[in-house]
Amino acid sequence: MGRVGRPHGLVGFVTIEVLTDAPGRFRPGASVFVGDERMTVKAVRAADRGLLVRFEGCDDRDAAERLRGREVTIEPHERRALEEEEFWPDQLEGLEVRLPDGTVVGSVVGVVEGPAQDRLVVETGHGRVEVPFVVALVPDVRIDDGYVVVEPLPGLFNEA
Repeated sequence: MGRVGRPHGLVGFVTIEVLTDAPGRFRPGASVFVGDERMTVKAVRAADRGLLVRFEGCDDRDAAERLRGREVTIEPHERRALEEEEFWPDQLEGLEVRLPDGTVVGSVVGVVEGPAQDRLVVETGHGRVEVPFVVALVPDVRIDDGYVVVEPLPGLFNEA
């Protein structure tokens, strides 16, 4: 849902880089994970970039500093239902990357979310490459079978 940034003020607020398409999940009383720790949102305020959030038990600047850099997540069953051809990044990570002829060229090790399109980060035998996650280049995603098919751009996989 987001990433904790720097503390704000003296009473435990932290900046949150919002990474969810449902920022309303950050509301007083909401239960979330901050890193491995389940925490309850105590207060929320709008900020220039993202939100200012205070969690129960985080009552001063030192406590807020200890949260810096942690991911804010929810349980998978609490996520919204996905539309057809939508995937969560963690569903894609670990998938084998195949060419249309079945040749394995690597595996998805990450997803870079972008304003126009996301990119799959693919670890190959020659390094990492980023593949725009668009139907023209990634025409087939088989979560249950453990792979994606990538149309290779010239030089994409053999020069990485």
